[in-house]
Amino acid sequence: MGSNHSAGLILQKPYYAEFIEPGAAIGGMFDLQVVAIHILGKVELQIPETANERQDALQKRMENIEQMQQICEQDVPLDRAIGILELLSQKFHQEEIQLISNDVLAKLVGVLPSTMAVAWQKLAQSSHNHRNGTSTTFQSPVEETAFATMAA
Repeated sequence: MGSNHSAGLILQKPYYAEFIEPGAAIGGMFDLQVVAIHILGKVELQIPETANERQDALQKRMENIEQMQQICEQDVPLDRAIGILELLSQKFHQEEIQLISNDVLAKLVGVLPSTMAVAWQKLAQSSHNHRNGTSTTFQSPVEETAFATMAA
């Protein structure tokens, strides 16, 4: 994936999902089980041309996995749910994140969709309390999502 900093992919697999940031390798043997791709931002795909570019892309993919692992190491499911929403909100507008269903977001960190709904509410309360209502607050996202399915 190209190195555009305001872009990302959520690769949905049967039982979990992965968040992929710009510069990371996608496709091939890594993603044989992908059933849907959720796009955040403006994604540009690039094919690495040199061995160094391929190595850098693989390293970035590993960094993405490690970043998600850090969030998933939290014992409390609600903390994991809030952690992924905070990570995504650092990179994307809330409205864009809300286009992704709670089911898909939950698969990123191994929680129930209902836990994601509570996390959205907690973030809305936190944002409202810390900012005295002067800026946008988090709202519970819609449950429907548009996504592209992978061709077989």
